[in-house]
Amino acid sequence: MSNASSWRVLRDTNLQSPAWLFKRVVRQEEYKQVLSGAAPRSRSADQILRRLLWFWPRIGAAGVWANAALGGQLGPQNYLHYEPTRLVKKTLEVIPRNRSLLELGCNSGSDLDLLRRAGFYELEGMDAGRQALDLFQEEFPETFALVKPERDLFQQYLLGRPSKSIDYVYSNGATIELVHPSFPIVKQICRIARLGVLLDLSERVNGFPRDYLAQFRRFGFPLWYTDRETHPHPSSQIFIFLNKHLNSPQ
Repeated sequence: MSNASSWRVLRDTNLQSPAWLFKRVVRQEEYKQVLSGAAPRSRSADQILRRLLWFWPRIGAAGVWANAALGGQLGPQNYLHYEPTRLVKKTLEVIPRNRSLLELGCNSGSDLDLLRRAGFYELEGMDAGRQALDLFQEEFPETFALVKPERDLFQQYLLGRPSKSIDYVYSNGATIELVHPSFPIVKQICRIARLGVLLDLSERVNGFPRDYLAQFRRFGFPLWYTDRETHPHPSSQIFIFLNKHLNSPQ
């Protein structure tokens, strides 16, 4: 890894806003504007601070996903699939069916549908995309009715979620990597998860590079499994982080 890349990893891992500052700076109106497709209008002082300080809270980039349209390059039709992904297969292999699971960035619902069909029944989901959730309801109505997915941005959703309110947090593909590092997303995921976190993510290629292993370990969820060695794909690998008090998934 080059020095520049090393610096980016160090910056994106460590220069983050505390949750209280994020709540204070990013107003409810900004979330509504991003979700509606409008450019977020922030206070002049915050605009200046965002230019000067990397870690100053911001959410504007989420708009491309919140308003991704069917047929477009980021359209939800591109994320429909009917066969288990690597992360779905690993989840079915190691996680008991009676555990609750939340998918962050569920998009059009393919993974949640596969998990439901395999026997999971306490499933939750959320996504920013209006048309993604519309396609979810159209394509997988039974799973949609069970999950009742929420439309929101990761930042607002996680900050409003009670601590230790779900057994496993799940996210498949380039999702949490795309959240600006000003938001402490790993800390917030660990705050709401009781037992573990299941991810298919890109550590270095997509979005903002972070030292995910160090971050999850810092917040009480050390690495339990990765296919990094057996599946050295350049874009993503599977990572399973477990509560530090567990030796294996429960």
